[in-house]
Amino acid sequence: MNKNRPYGFCVETPVGVITIVFEEKPFLLRNILLPAKGKNVPVDSVYGAPLGSKGGSDKIKEISQLILDGLNGKMIYPPWDIMFMEGFTVLQKAVYRQTAKISYGFLSTYKKIAEGIGRPGAYRFVGTTLAKNPFPILIPCHRVIRSDNKIGGFGGGSTLKQRLIQHEAADSLL
Repeated sequence: MNKNRPYGFCVETPVGVITIVFEEKPFLLRNILLPAKGKNVPVDSVYGAPLGSKGGSDKIKEISQLILDGLNGKMIYPPWDIMFMEGFTVLQKAVYRQTAKISYGFLSTYKKIAEGIGRPGAYRFVGTTLAKNPFPILIPCHRVIRSDNKIGGFGGGSTLKQRLIQHEAADSLL
């Protein structure tokens, strides 16, 4: 039995079912999958991992709670030490860390993220990097919009991005 085999665990959230993809020993968060575009369910599988096959571990419960907290107005801090970031450059990681600082209910722009990492002209690079974000919600790329206030792209689709922004805006008004 391969101990590093990825598993999927589904979490019911206010925006649909989100899938956490992870390895068990040692625990490593591989990916977070948003609901499939236009659906309220996750993709069927990833990396050949059967969905819902594991999930009793404390780490999975912690990640699930972080996701739920992140969707329910609590400030969360990504667990960088267990997030699989292999293959990303130092600059891409800087984009993710800068994006993770955006508070619930607030928006930033690709340009502001670029400025925040010391590369003011690299806003397209920021957009390309965020398009590859393996950990949406933990790294809240849905809170990044274009400088002209248009929504911009999103791995879960523009409809889900708009729903997330509206969900957070409504909570912020309470």
